[in-house]
Amino acid sequence: MATISLFQPNAILDAGHQVRAPGGYEWWYFDAEDRASDTQIVAIYLHGFVFHPRYLREYFAYLRRPTRTRPPVPDDFACAYFCVYRAGRILHQFMAQYPAEQFAARMDRPEVKIGPNRMESRSTAIDLTLSGTPWKLTGMGPKLLKGQTLSAELAFAPRLTLEPSERRFFSKELAGADHHWVVANPLCEVRGSIALTGQNPIRFEGRGYHDHNYGTGPIGPGLKHWFWGRALLDDAAITFHLARARDARLPDEVHLIEANASGVTDRSAVGAQVDWSGHSKLWLRYPLRANFGEVLRLCNPRLIDSSPFYLRLIYDAEFCGKKTTAFTEVAYPHRLRWPVLGRMIEMSIQSAG
Repeated sequence: MATISLFQPNAILDAGHQVRAPGGYEWWYFDAEDRASDTQIVAIYLHGFVFHPRYLREYFAYLRRPTRTRPPVPDDFACAYFCVYRAGRILHQFMAQYPAEQFAARMDRPEVKIGPNRMESRSTAIDLTLSGTPWKLTGMGPKLLKGQTLSAELAFAPRLTLEPSERRFFSKELAGADHHWVVANPLCEVRGSIALTGQNPIRFEGRGYHDHNYGTGPIGPGLKHWFWGRALLDDAAITFHLARARDARLPDEVHLIEANASGVTDRSAVGAQVDWSGHSKLWLRYPLRANFGEVLRLCNPRLIDSSPFYLRLIYDAEFCGKKTTAFTEVAYPHRLRWPVLGRMIEMSIQSAG
């Protein structure tokens, strides 16, 4: 019997994998920090926005009646996301969804196009172009600021000469699907500008991080919560993932990856000790401190983004005895299936194209 490939294996790890699996996804993630101005940015190019409430509704409807329901696939939910933080709060953000024909990802080199949003690799840097309609939270829920455009031109220049490496980052037992993590450019110099209609552009200069994930199904159903982040030094980067299953019989899954001029090293065997006693106004718990052996220690969290299903925090960090900061996220993906919350999130997504 002929089978349909759920994705296309690719030796060029940071290029596209043509994920076709119902409920599957592929995303290219970038973040950066300009310490001089206390500005942080996050940009994500998404083929199959795995946290889109409608994508999840359609996927679980398909599982209930697979012979009667069209399976939703990544082409149906191509999105671009960009968020700017300054002085501990959201300054600007957008999330835009585009029709399938406006998405393209090359397999011979890292290059992605989603509407006017571009990610293009050249010899010295990865260039990002971003453009969308921003939104703000009001008493009536999220509101798109029609007539305004949030845009950015950014260059991520790798500081480490490393080939991308790939590993699994959730087990199939925990998450019910195959999930792949490409450590692409974990330490970059980042320069560029950010603009909002009618305002002076913001010049950005700092350090950044880039990785890439793809999978054959949603990552949320088996998760209670997911804590991940990275800390950067001038010559090294460390990234961690800590996943806790909703099934209490399953152990926590921890991944700790260090990258420096010598290569990429798995440090997961050090384990993790986490104090989960912090909580947001919406009672999402987050770590007040976390220790990954003697490799990475986090304390003094500063909450910069608090949504009903995820948080972003900046910690004071000690990485191999050196002081720095860690940019992190805590997610509770199962909340996306709450009907009212899901509808409100969809109000913030610009339907473009």
